[in-house]
Amino acid sequence: MPITDGIIRTRELITLKKNAATVVGRFYSPDLIEKTIVEKISYLSDGLTVRGCLARPEDEGVYPVLIWNRGGSGDRGALSDLTAYLMLASTAIWGYVVLATHYRGNKGGEGIEDWGGEDLTDALNMIEVAKNLPECDTGRIAIEGASRGGMIAYRALVKYRKFNCAIVHAGIADVARLAETRSDFKRFVDKTFARMDEKERLEKLRELSAVHFADQLPKDCPILIMHGDADTIVPVEQSYILAEKLRLYNVSHKLAVLKGGSHIALKDGTYREIDHLRKKWLEKYLKKV
Repeated sequence: MPITDGIIRTRELITLKKNAATVVGRFYSPDLIEKTIVEKISYLSDGLTVRGCLARPEDEGVYPVLIWNRGGSGDRGALSDLTAYLMLASTAIWGYVVLATHYRGNKGGEGIEDWGGEDLTDALNMIEVAKNLPECDTGRIAIEGASRGGMIAYRALVKYRKFNCAIVHAGIADVARLAETRSDFKRFVDKTFARMDEKERLEKLRELSAVHFADQLPKDCPILIMHGDADTIVPVEQSYILAEKLRLYNVSHKLAVLKGGSHIALKDGTYREIDHLRKKWLEKYLKKV
């Protein structure tokens, strides 16, 4: 029998410790913990057992699905029990099932992390996970990503054409340009694609960069792009340049520039504005479909 992607291997309820629960209450409300369920899950992707998280409302029902893609690499940017509540449950409480992958090779998952490669497969296989969850309405599904996760979201929109909408926060839209502006990121890129010659590497970076495939993005899947104007990790110019391309190719989108926003919205407080924009976007294009 062939191995089928999306099969859920394990589900483990997350129970926050007192200190973590206090942090959730400071950013949001104690109701967030009481009215949502957050779990660690593992699922099959290319036959590998990959780790991730699931968040949903406490009340039983069938809900629209949001596939959320983390940034960073390795443990940096991976969800902890606390950030799973802050990032995922804060959306689930609005009436969604939120699914997030850690990508292969992370958090005890099988395989080797493949930045800019099969991490996209791990994200898209969350659609198959959703099909195996009775609480998921896979006729209403959206994708979201932050930073590296934004890069994955853009790539996913080309690969899977049935998303109702998309959301990106501080997304990488031009990998080569970002490498030119950040020496540490250039070292990371050079190490990641060290086996490629210069021509192959440049071609690969173009494949990963939405500014170079904006014409292939679906015109009927609205994209909300949010970016802080004080972001020094992924500068706001990344989203400005992409938005210009999207206008050129008539791709439905909205660009929201967050005044004073850095790369970490929970730290600078812009998460409140971001959540306001996200909630309205999902209500307009996903919840009421």
